[in-house]
Amino acid sequence: MPSQNVQSLLCSAVASGLLGVDTITGDLGEMVIAGAAGVDLENLQASDVTLVTLLIDASSSIGAAGLAASIVAGQHDLIDAFAGSRERDSVLMALWLFNDELEVVHAYVPVAEASRLDAKKYRPGGGTRLYDTWVDALTANVAYAQRLRDGGTPCRSVVVVITDGEDCGSRRTTGDCARLSRDLLASEQFVLAFVGVGGAVDFRAVARKMGVPDDAVAVQAQASPAALRQVFRMVSQSAIRASRAHVGPGAATGFFAP
Repeated sequence: MPSQNVQSLLCSAVASGLLGVDTITGDLGEMVIAGAAGVDLENLQASDVTLVTLLIDASSSIGAAGLAASIVAGQHDLIDAFAGSRERDSVLMALWLFNDELEVVHAYVPVAEASRLDAKKYRPGGGTRLYDTWVDALTANVAYAQRLRDGGTPCRSVVVVITDGEDCGSRRTTGDCARLSRDLLASEQFVLAFVGVGGAVDFRAVARKMGVPDDAVAVQAQASPAALRQVFRMVSQSAIRASRAHVGPGAATGFFAP
């Protein structure tokens, strides 16, 4: 999608009241443009759509902890869970990886076309640009969601980040994250969730500063392969439940509720 088209969609989101005038500033980067792509409206299989955006930490600490294979397996479990649900035709999935660099593995595609990670695609290393990933992924999501809405398709958005560390190397700040999160949550059409893995970081404090509601934060203190697989099962169950919600007013809270 050309950058001018993405900018136009973001302007439309501002005009509709979804975003504040000063929420998104500066030039759009290539990651936002790549992330804002997706299936064409005429190819949608449902009358309303849920956009599920998964942001996965690929920093060196994941590899050092021996968790890379569990990330791969857990991501497969998540795709399988959606593929086996009755909501599969109404869900479009996007996958981002982040460390020192941001990577859009794919933008919004049907569940059946979602990429499965493997040892070649997922090779942890480097730092943790958490804040940059959050801002770019949410901005891309807003643009694609606005494209659907402008075309007459109601949609909800579920964005989940899974990380085992604090931010390292981002240009953006927690304030940038929080401002964008606040606008999107106020629209009541977005679910923003945060999963922290490990016990070395106060993940709830990090998520709170980024604007993620407390009831959409989960912490798995045990950074083990089995615990990480459980994290992905929890995320898939919660995201499927969120996808069944009515598209429209009504705050989406309690993402990780049983």
